[in-house]
Amino acid sequence: MIRRVFAAAALTAAAAIALAPAASAQEDYIDPTGPYDATEYFVTPWDPGAFAEHADKGLIISPYGDAGLQCRGFHGRIWDCTQTLPDGSVNRLIRLSPDAYPSRIMREVWAYDPFNTGSAG
Repeated sequence: MIRRVFAAAALTAAAAIALAPAASAQEDYIDPTGPYDATEYFVTPWDPGAFAEHADKGLIISPYGDAGLQCRGFHGRIWDCTQTLPDGSVNRLIRLSPDAYPSRIMREVWAYDPFNTGSAG
């Protein structure tokens, strides 16, 4: 009886392995750190409610507003942000707030870098 149970389990495991699709880790990998669209996590200082109901969002100081923001981060900590400009070029943003962990201690403040002439790639 026990041999039959083990034999059935072995056959089930072998069938599952044989019929399982081949894993393609390289193609399906998604980097959990980003970059991800971070537009909804930021507000400009001149937006209504920036220091009231939206005080939990980070501040972005840029002539292009909060459009086209992409950041890298994990578990509430952001370490790199870029902004895609209307002409398609990418500008690396400068962090003005201290790099504290967790970032909820102090509000994130990022600024446009007018001297960034190349793509952040």
